[in-house]
Amino acid sequence: MINFLIKLTLTILLVIWAILPFLDNVDNKSILGEISFIGWFGGFAIVASFFIMVAFYCRTLQKCLTLIKSENRKAKPSSVWYMFAIPFNFVEDFFIVINVANSLAEEKKSNKALAHITDFGMVSGIGWSIAQIMSFIPNIVGQVAGLVGMILVIYHWIQIAKINTLLQNSHQK
Repeated sequence: MINFLIKLTLTILLVIWAILPFLDNVDNKSILGEISFIGWFGGFAIVASFFIMVAFYCRTLQKCLTLIKSENRKAKPSSVWYMFAIPFNFVEDFFIVINVANSLAEEKKSNKALAHITDFGMVSGIGWSIAQIMSFIPNIVGQVAGLVGMILVIYHWIQIAKINTLLQNSHQK
């Protein structure tokens, strides 16, 4: 229960932070401001494309947790889909990437296929989660954070996909 209350409190604070520039009538060049600037159709196309990408990313993370022995998982494979629970996801994303990385670290102890892996995506996962939140900062800081976040999430995605291949191959032996 305390974990839920912490997540809820952080989510409320992030939502307030994200909408504050709109309430102050400042020149909003954050990601939300950029999307609203290009109009409804363009904004919808960008948001829809982003959600499609997130769905494929979630599938990769879910597959990863599914390939990990159940006793080594720190979360259920289906929990990665909380990335769609907006605005809750901004806080939950941290827990998702931490749980995947910690599950992989635990799996490494009994799976020789992961023996040479030293990074299970903790840094890139936390990095894109932080950058995602920072993208709400107006002007150039938010724009750069959004770009960095996209680069880091793609890097993390590729990293986990490669680990999935190792895990899958280890199950076939």
